[in-house]
This record gives sequence, structure tokens and C-alpha cells, in this order.
Amino acid sequence: MVELNQLLLEFESHLNGDAVREEWKEPRHCWMREVSAALDEKHLAKLLVELESNFQREAVQSYWKMIRESWVEECHIASTLEEVSSLLLELESNTTWEVMTDEWQQNRETWVQQMYEFIE
Repeated sequence: MVELNQLLLEFESHLNGDAVREEWKEPRHCWMREVSAALDEKHLAKLLVELESNFQREAVQSYWKMIRESWVEECHIASTLEEVSSLLLELESNTTWEVMTDEWQQNRETWVQQMYEFIE
């Protein structure tokens, strides 16, 4: 569980300032502490939705607008590491490169491999 928490924090840390709303900057530190301390998958999925709900529209592919509602619903019923990691992967794959740090391109492959360990 802790490893998935860290992978979520790693993804968030590679979002540049253009990715999220200005209002996110204040609650971000509290959100990071909550992610670090989350002990169950339902709480982690809730925190994933909280992060995504603070994304700017430009931060995600246009396709995301069509699938977002069902993604949020899936997050609300997610209860396993496999489900939460799949949902995080789905969000990441729909996030545009423009709002990710340059380091993300080098780190992404390893991060994705680590995410798939929860799915397989």
C-alpha cells in the first residue's frame, strides 16, 4: 500500500504549475500528508479524485472529458490496489506532456512498470 501512495505522490510531484488550479497550492501539503498516511485503497482513491478535480482543463487530453465521469464513479467504488493503480495509470495516460516536468519523461517508464506490479 505504501508503495502505491509513493507512486501517487511521485506523479503529483512531476506536475508543473500549469497542471493545477491556483487554489490547489494551499491544500496540496495537507493532501500530500494524507496520501502518505492513507492506509486503505478507498481513501487513496478519494485522494486521487481530489487531485484530478484540481487539474486545469488543459492538463488532460480532450478524450478525458468523455470518460471523466465514469472514471470518478470507478474511483468511488474502487476497493483494491489493482483498481486504484489502474485508475491512477488511466489518469496519467490522459495527462498531457505539456503539464509534466521534463524529468517525468525519463522517469515515466520505471514508474509505469512499478504501477503494473499492482495490476499483474
